[in-house]
Amino acid sequence: MTAAGLAESGVIVEYLEDKFPTPSFRPQSPEACARMRFLIQVADIYLMQALLPLFHLFDAKERDMAAIEQQLGKLDIGFMQVNDLRTDNTYADGNRLSLADIWLMPVRFTIDGLMGFSGRKTLLDRYKRLAGYRDVINGDPTLKRVWQEMEEGLKAFTASRAEAAKAS
Repeated sequence: MTAAGLAESGVIVEYLEDKFPTPSFRPQSPEACARMRFLIQVADIYLMQALLPLFHLFDAKERDMAAIEQQLGKLDIGFMQVNDLRTDNTYADGNRLSLADIWLMPVRFTIDGLMGFSGRKTLLDRYKRLAGYRDVINGDPTLKRVWQEMEEGLKAFTASRAEAAKAS
């Protein structure tokens, strides 16, 4: 199998970790590794799968407020679960960058994107550890750089979307 034949972010990240194991982004102990995988699964299943439909719901010409509130309820469950797995002002694995951070940072970016897109700036107010993860990102040069690159990509996307809307 070649890297070009891979799909799905989690599979690609694991492949890269296996292909280039130094430095390792996996925790040392089996227990910490299982906790890392659990955090990744919870973020993917309960947070991202609740988060992404909200962009479509908020972007609809006629907003279905009942559907939005229902989906926000699902998102709230995801926020609570990830928040409960986090500790204050640490990486996902505690004291060092891990695969969980490589997974969680784009999730956190997407949350900020939804808050801006929907105008609901207070979505994380009850989830201090998840909200505070932004400080961890800003304090790590690699995560901060990736965040900035994602912001630049989002600005370019938003500008092209606005241009397409003007043209139609």
